[in-house]
Amino acid sequence: MSTAPSGSGTVAVLLAAGEGRRFGTLKQLAPVAGEPMVGRVARTLLDLGCPLLVVTGAGGDAVAAALTGLPAHCVSNPDWREGLGASLGAGIRAVRECFPDARAALVCLADHPLLDARGLQGMLDRHAQAPDLIIAGDHAGRPGPPVLFPADCFPELAAWRGAQGAQAWLRQQGARVERVPLDVTDVDTPADLERVQRQLAQTRERAGTR
Repeated sequence: MSTAPSGSGTVAVLLAAGEGRRFGTLKQLAPVAGEPMVGRVARTLLDLGCPLLVVTGAGGDAVAAALTGLPAHCVSNPDWREGLGASLGAGIRAVRECFPDARAALVCLADHPLLDARGLQGMLDRHAQAPDLIIAGDHAGRPGPPVLFPADCFPELAAWRGAQGAQAWLRQQGARVERVPLDVTDVDTPADLERVQRQLAQTRERAGTR
């Protein structure tokens, strides 16, 4: 783990440890609008002004190299083969170690390349208004990443293991969880990446006609 400054309100945690089995290769490194997908999402998070921890695993050196020049601190998860839950636990443990005064963690996935800083900033603003809420992306009526977890969630999440993320746990939290509309398009397959590329190209074309 690289050295990170201590003390922060909200810490961004980017989970980028998977091997991309369905994608066929490390999807974190797949090019999106001319840059590796992990770098694109990392830049979006850094635009929020939060410190950023990136949890790496499969192809860790290559993923770290894709972040060269960005003020992101890589956290190696030796248990990445267990799955998303193990990476979530590793990320939250790193928050507690590097930022012991953190009041929240904004956990995002590296395969959500269409996330935008405006929507994520809305989560931070909502947290400032209601610091006890868990604020999550809306996945067709279900809560899911990105998720902003208040610090009182850290002890349980730091012990997270295995393949499952926190979706089932989020559903158990009931009214404490507030869902917000975000573009949470997953890139799980090459076909998903092609759709994202087309969407971005159309967005650029529309911007160019104004």
